[in-house]
Amino acid sequence: GGFAVIFVCQTMLPQMSGNTSLVPGPDYSLTLHVLESKNVSPPQGSSSTVWLVLFFLVIFLSVVVNTVYVATLVCRRNLTLTHLILCFFFFINLVDYGLLMFEFSLSPSNQYPYSDGSCSFYQFLLHGIPLLSSGTLVLLVYQAYSSSSCPPHSSPFLKLSMLLITMAILSIPSILYSRLAVYPSTARYCVMDLSSLASWAGMDTGRQHAVTAIFFLIYKSVLTYWLPLALVIFPILRMVKMVNTMADNQLTISLTFAVTISFLVFNLPLATIVLVRQLITIFSIPVSSTTTWIIHVLYSLFLLISFFFHVFRPLVCLVLDQDNLPNLCRRKYRRVEKLGEETDQV
Repeated sequence: GGFAVIFVCQTMLPQMSGNTSLVPGPDYSLTLHVLESKNVSPPQGSSSTVWLVLFFLVIFLSVVVNTVYVATLVCRRNLTLTHLILCFFFFINLVDYGLLMFEFSLSPSNQYPYSDGSCSFYQFLLHGIPLLSSGTLVLLVYQAYSSSSCPPHSSPFLKLSMLLITMAILSIPSILYSRLAVYPSTARYCVMDLSSLASWAGMDTGRQHAVTAIFFLIYKSVLTYWLPLALVIFPILRMVKMVNTMADNQLTISLTFAVTISFLVFNLPLATIVLVRQLITIFSIPVSSTTTWIIHVLYSLFLLISFFFHVFRPLVCLVLDQDNLPNLCRRKYRRVEKLGEETDQV
């Protein structure tokens, strides 16, 4: 039989497509994908506008609330590693938003006009940022858990550096298997091509899509949610008893507990739908076009829900750590007072 190339176009934004198969194809978009029903054909423009408005509304709220929270921390004199990690979450979110902006700059068909090297870097960020987010959560939990029993000895910047290095190493496959796919129509797409790995494993042509599904199952569900859940569940259960105790004198335990629970709640639907979708592909379970449409729409909806963690995280931190708000207001008052004195002297 002929040699088939199995690859996946990776994007973050909801896309409209006529494809109703769960098997990856050249126009497949995993991260956010809204498909037309076989019997219902909604206008592409109106659907894209709805997703654009929803995502940008959440992004706007996230930037505003996170900026306020970071401003309150700037006014705080005794910052802990927990506060620095919470600020680092905002940096991760900003990179996420940058990827979304980049995709909006592409053509409506998601054609990729840039170089092969930029495609590799794009896929590296696309897979690395979710890993970095879940890794940061694990670091937050174990930092709070260890500091409650004994003072930390290593530098906070050393811990963050080790986290970045680990996530970079885990994201190397996204560089190795990313490439530009050029069609006879001159259309160019930035794709993940794992056909060489499937061929090396001796898989049949009709089953090579399972390798792609396994890759995304690991990188979009297991490493980003289920493994972190297994790693943090024990310390989180132990820290429940420490809330509002002497070990929680700087609200380290309370903040960590609230942020961790919100992360697990807002990302659970997304991790579950990814798990279900990829298992269907791996085991070649037949599904109807209606079921396929529902799965992809739910995926887009659940990704939007996961973005609410970006908003809820700083909000719950502001509510729990209300002592920071007077510090921010006091600093603004001092600036106004100082400006008034200088005006009086003139």
